[in-house]
Amino acid sequence: MIKFLLNLFSPYAHPFEKKVDKFFRQIKSNSDQYKIQKELETLMQKDLVILDLWMEKKYKSYKYMKKSVRRKMYEDVKVLNKEFDQYAESHKVNVAALQEQIESHGLDFPENKKNKLTYIAAIMSYLRPGTHYRYEKAANFGKLLKNPREEKLIGDCNQIVTLYSYMYSRKYPISDLNIKLLPGHVCLHFEGIDIEATNGTFQHYKEHDGVLPITELITTNLLDVVDAEEKVETIDPRTMVKRAQFAYAISSKKDLVKRNLDIAYRNVGITLVKRKEFKSAIYFFEKLGDRDLIKTAYHNATIHYLNAKNYKSASYYARRTGEPELENAVTRGQGVNFYNKKNYKTALTYFQKINDDRMIKACYQGQYSQLAAKIKNVKTIDDARKYRSTYNAMLDLAHKMGNEQAANYVRGISGKM
Repeated sequence: MIKFLLNLFSPYAHPFEKKVDKFFRQIKSNSDQYKIQKELETLMQKDLVILDLWMEKKYKSYKYMKKSVRRKMYEDVKVLNKEFDQYAESHKVNVAALQEQIESHGLDFPENKKNKLTYIAAIMSYLRPGTHYRYEKAANFGKLLKNPREEKLIGDCNQIVTLYSYMYSRKYPISDLNIKLLPGHVCLHFEGIDIEATNGTFQHYKEHDGVLPITELITTNLLDVVDAEEKVETIDPRTMVKRAQFAYAISSKKDLVKRNLDIAYRNVGITLVKRKEFKSAIYFFEKLGDRDLIKTAYHNATIHYLNAKNYKSASYYARRTGEPELENAVTRGQGVNFYNKKNYKTALTYFQKINDDRMIKACYQGQYSQLAAKIKNVKTIDDARKYRSTYNAMLDLAHKMGNEQAANYVRGISGKM
């Protein structure tokens, strides 16, 4: 019963999702690349479908990808595996024809890997566009995970290469495979042979010789665009950064992925500024090393907290803007705040910092009025003598604010004491 309840409220549709999620959560941009790649390769070998689907749920937030939907997908994959196994058994690959096809591209036929290449050819035959598969640009991985008895599998180059790799890994080590990145495209690569999964053909892309380990497939999927046909949840900006950090940690193409990581830092920082989460925004801008964005965040934070009358925070950020006028505005705001509370002495200290003569005189006037209120009921000279110090303070304030009329009034009373 307890196990049933735990499964009921668990976010995971399959136990392996939990293991994959734990792996994702431990990764940082400075994680040991070799260790991460080896662990990722192990997870890909175990179940690339679950790994990639959970990754799409975690980092792309498709609304449709609910627990029940994912569970159904995993069941459909079992059907797909069974259907393919039956197909491969009944449609034997002609090895001689396969060799001729490979050599027609000027490629060597890997005789010692003949069984593995034959198995790849069977996958190609089954997933060649037409009966079971249809290409669709920027499709999400879930569109491939369908019951082939009921509907066609739909996917783009990233997703169909992922499915090829998964099907291959059911029988052989996934590390046998590589990928090759072309402009806006990815293909599978095996023993010097390019495999165009989108149309089920062998190719030889001579102008592109950069062969990458199969783990780079995860990087390309992470950085691939979101399927425009699917609704997505609002993605937390920190999740966007985590996605880019993960891609950076596992990829050998640091320059390319670093640009994506920097873009993620920039985007998350801008999003956080809009949310008024300035401290976090500045953290990401500092990771990016963009002084202009950091300064803009300090500026916006100062304005926000000044308008909110949070002068402590406004002052903190203003000091870091390097904008004297903005610092003065915060100081003036602090002074006005105390002035409105009739705390003229404290207000005066702020106005004196910025040499605001008008408000300095206003503070003197305020203090003068407060003292005048104390003596409003004085009727006789004897009563006035009891407030000698008050009259002296009023005279001093009258001089400071340059009010000779007030000064003469006070002197007149003081002279009679």
